[in-house]
Amino acid sequence: MALTKVIGSGLGAIPAISGANLTGLADGQMPAGSIIQVREERLTSQFSTTSTSFTNVGLQLQITPNDNNNKLLLKVTFSLYIANAFLLVTINKNHSGINDTNLQVQGGQGLCQQHAGGGSQGVPSSICILDSPATTNEVTYNVKMLVQSGTGYFNINTCPAFFQAMEVVV
Repeated sequence: MALTKVIGSGLGAIPAISGANLTGLADGQMPAGSIIQVREERLTSQFSTTSTSFTNVGLQLQITPNDNNNKLLLKVTFSLYIANAFLLVTINKNHSGINDTNLQVQGGQGLCQQHAGGGSQGVPSSICILDSPATTNEVTYNVKMLVQSGTGYFNINTCPAFFQAMEVVV
């Protein structure tokens, strides 16, 4: 069996069995489940709040879907700390067709919850949710948190937080 080493810009057009040439696939030609774009933002500073209403933590991401039927897989990893209470973390979205909508599944529950404890280093936490923005306009996602009482910390001791959005073909 012959092996071909691809150098530089690749092989160019590859002949198909029919005699036509195979070319790169456009986003609209990708099969369902394909990831066609990825965005990432990072937060390296610590955030703290005493607010009992959802407040932006400073971690925001923008993405423009290629197709209004596609889904966005959102993943956020971070650390949390609170003493003698609990805190909630969620993601809100905004775009030209909607105003600040919370992605929480049940009202008031957030997408991640942390109860007292975790030591001074905090507790590693994450959120992973599949959103259906139903738009091709730019969508802005904001990570928010609230506390029951006391002071809650996001990125305690400046442990970096990562926020990724991946467009998934439906």
